[in-house]
Amino acid sequence: MNAFNTAGSLPIHTAASQISIVDVFFPGFTGISASIQQLLASDLNSYAHLLCFCSMLLFLGRYAVRYLTDLMETYFTSTVHVSYYNEAYDMVITWVSTQPFAHKARSSLASVGGMQRRVYADELSNEYKKKPLRFSPWNGSFLFVYRNHLLRFQCVAKETKEDISISCICGSSQILRDLLSECRANYLKLIQKKTTVFEHHDGEWRKAKARDIRPISTVIMDEDEKTAVLKDIEGFLDERARGWYARRGIPYRRGFLLYGPPGTGKSSFSLSVTGRFELDIYVLNLSSIDDNRLNSLFAQLPPHCVILLEDIDAAGTSRTEVSETTENASQGVRLDDALIRPGRVDRKVLFQLADEKMSSRLFCTVFKRSDEDDSNPEKKTDAETKTDDEKIDRLARSQRLIHRGSLADPTYSYVRKIRLG
Repeated sequence: MNAFNTAGSLPIHTAASQISIVDVFFPGFTGISASIQQLLASDLNSYAHLLCFCSMLLFLGRYAVRYLTDLMETYFTSTVHVSYYNEAYDMVITWVSTQPFAHKARSSLASVGGMQRRVYADELSNEYKKKPLRFSPWNGSFLFVYRNHLLRFQCVAKETKEDISISCICGSSQILRDLLSECRANYLKLIQKKTTVFEHHDGEWRKAKARDIRPISTVIMDEDEKTAVLKDIEGFLDERARGWYARRGIPYRRGFLLYGPPGTGKSSFSLSVTGRFELDIYVLNLSSIDDNRLNSLFAQLPPHCVILLEDIDAAGTSRTEVSETTENASQGVRLDDALIRPGRVDRKVLFQLADEKMSSRLFCTVFKRSDEDDSNPEKKTDAETKTDDEKIDRLARSQRLIHRGSLADPTYSYVRKIRLG
């Protein structure tokens, strides 16, 4: 009897082991198969059997699809995630918005306005027409083919932002890097004549806008001072300068204190400098951040950029004490002797009220015609253009109603501080 029981129990033990192994690869298979056996063995008519079988088949199908999808995502799919607050987001969205699959997307976001964060329009578009309507993929998954590879663009909408990702199905991650490189090249081509302005929010830099590059010639100031500052910046940005600073143990940065009455061109000069040397500008309002956040923001800056510390006198009056961390990070934010001593401010630039010569240059800059001006449909001859220019010169020399004045005190209230790094 014992031998019979032992021999009879062996198949049962083997079957249990086989089912356990199946459960390793297909979790829950044992319970599902047991339920199917009970349904088929029960006393039901053929239609009930068929209905139960179809329901179970549908459930298993959905389970199998979900399982296989997770398996593909984990082992056979490469994915790149892009942060909403990073400039890489604009690179990807700009490229996606020009692709055929984006125009055929069943879920799109419609927006009205000019050049926005989401989409960059080129110069030949209707960007400057009244209330242009734009579309971009929104809140869904979109399949497309790139260089004979099947990719998926996924956009998940959240309260104040959206998360986007691009996945390559059964392919190498190198194709995703190639795609992002193309997005970057396309983005840089669109903004090559623009200056990108960044502002700080919640402890990180976020792109605020992209402005047309302002020619340095349109900033009316003392020409000798302008030339000297530009040569100073050009020498600092030279590749050999970094090594010179490193060999002497000097931090690689250069500070400029721009001071003068409001409206004399301090902010305009800062923007023109960034366009001239193809740099991004980071605007920092010192009165709205604490020392730890300030130090963190400086750590996030790229190697070459312009940091504009606006109205640093206001920061000095609102904050009675400046800690050692703040002084080391910003190289001086108080409008006192500690701010303007060498090493923190390397050069002070005075922007004074316009004198007669500067007023004449400003008048000619505004009213003289250039070769790019085409607002007048009637073309003029060279002689007529020369006559017009002579009239403008005479009018400029005749202007006597100008504001005169200068500033000699470097602690004057209206200041801008820029730092190159």
